[in-house]
Formats: sequence, C-alpha cells, structure tokens
Amino acid sequence: MHASTFLPTFSVCICTRDNPDGLRETLRSVLESTMPPHQILVSDDSRNYDTRQMMREQYAAIPYLEGPRRTPAANRNRLVRAATGSHVLFIDDMTLLGETFLQQMAERIADDYIHRAQVGETVAPLILTGMEMRGGRCCRPCKASFLGYPSPEYRCGERPNSVVLHCAVFPRQLFEHGRFNEQLSCGYDTVELVDHAVHERGHRIELVPSAVNRSLATTAAAEEAELNDASRFYATFRGYQRLRHRSVTALAFVLLASGDILCRHVRTQGLQGAGTAWRTLKHIRGLLRESTPSGSGLGREGKAA
Repeated sequence: MHASTFLPTFSVCICTRDNPDGLRETLRSVLESTMPPHQILVSDDSRNYDTRQMMREQYAAIPYLEGPRRTPAANRNRLVRAATGSHVLFIDDMTLLGETFLQQMAERIADDYIHRAQVGETVAPLILTGMEMRGGRCCRPCKASFLGYPSPEYRCGERPNSVVLHCAVFPRQLFEHGRFNEQLSCGYDTVELVDHAVHERGHRIELVPSAVNRSLATTAAAEEAELNDASRFYATFRGYQRLRHRSVTALAFVLLASGDILCRHVRTQGLQGAGTAWRTLKHIRGLLRESTPSGSGLGREGKAA
C-alpha cells in the first residue's frame, strides 16, 4: 500500500463477565467513536445468559463469542484469534472508549509509517498507549522497580516500556508470535507480553497523552496474594534472564525477590508467613517449569473449559 494512503484498521475486543449493563455502556461509547472501528468483538465469560440475551436482542450485528471462562488473559486470547484488523485494542465492560481515541491512534500510526517510508527506514512495529481516567485522575503507564513492583512514572522524555492495557493499541501481528500468558495474574500477563514485544520482537512504545479512555472501575480486582507474587516474580525474572539477556541481574533478582517475599509474609503473618512464602516459591517453580522451550513463556494457554 502506498505510504500516503496507509491507514490502520482497529479490532476493538471487549471482554465481559456478568455485567450486561456495563457492556451496553461500553458498546455505546465504541459506536460513538469519531473513527468507526473496523471490527467490534465481544467475548463473554458470564456465569448466566443475561449478556447473551442482551447481545442478541440489541446488538445482533456485533459478533458475540462464548468466552473460555478461565481468566481475563484467556478471554483476550479468544478474542485476538477472531480479530482481523491491522491493530487490536482490548477493553472490558467497565471501560468507556474516548470519542476521538481511535482517530488519534490512527493518525499517529499513519504519521509514523509515512515518515519512515519517506526517509527509507525499516519500520519497527509501534505499540501506542493512551491514558486512563479513573476516579478523577489520569493514569499513565508505570515503570517497574528492580523487584517488579509498580514505581513512579517515567521521567520527561523517557521512552516507556509499559502500557495501560485498556488504552493500548497493539499490532495484530504481535500475536502471531505469542499470546497473553494465562497462568499469570491480571496485569503481569500484560507485563510479560510487552516485555517480549519490546526486547525480543523489536517493538517501540509511544505514549499519546491526549488519547484517553475512561474506567468506571473504582478499585482493581483482588488477586490471590500467592498468585500475584508468583506472577510478578515470573514476569520480572523472565525479562531479566531471557528477554534482556542479563544473567547476573537475573541471579541478583532471584536472591533479593525471594528474600522480599519471605520477609514481607513473615512481617504480616508471623511464622505462618513462612508457609505462604514457601507455597509462593513452589508456584514460581511450577510457572518456570511450564514455560515454552523457546524461553519466552508466551502463548501458554490453559485447556479448554
């Protein structure tokens, strides 16, 4: 396609679970976008048929998929297999799409493509992330500390290596090389995918601060402490050891992170915390054993429900 006519197409992939009213508001926001999406997909993890009935009665033209009913990561993997756009946006039934969000993302992707075509550079794949309005404040992508915890925002001019998931636009081709890891807790599956995209697949990440989606969620969903700790450890360790090829850094991380898990649980639970820490470390060992032979850990999908 000639550079001057290049324009990305978006598959808006919506995950939903037991929230037909929220899904209705999400769909309304997508349909009000100044740039109509190429495709809207809904994957439903609900425990009843209310959402299915609502979709059939009110949005029959929008493809409705039965979700795998395992994890949010599994639901996103279900959606991306059905996506046909050049780029993919994942949102849920608690997210309202900004009216000009897709238009701003399309313009930035097209501008970047045209510029690189004109100067004769090889186009490195571009992941764009916007910002999320939640509880009256705008949330930017967070850096990760050495131990993998979210830390303060990036400095001015610093290129981000993370995204806000429900405000991020991914090239669909990325998912030909990996998927969201369904064994990790929500959030760290995205960390691992983005780490792989940047450090192994050569993608760039740019922040478009004026592209804002709104989250209606007041608090993040609670995660089991052991799973959350194990997921953080796994995603961070894999980044150091395999994606960034830092063996010494990975070893230092293992020693410090293991001590951090033990000390934190003993401090909050007393001697019982040692048992929690031991179970967490066993969970980590299991995650590492289940990794793919190539070492990316990506594409790990659970068995069909």
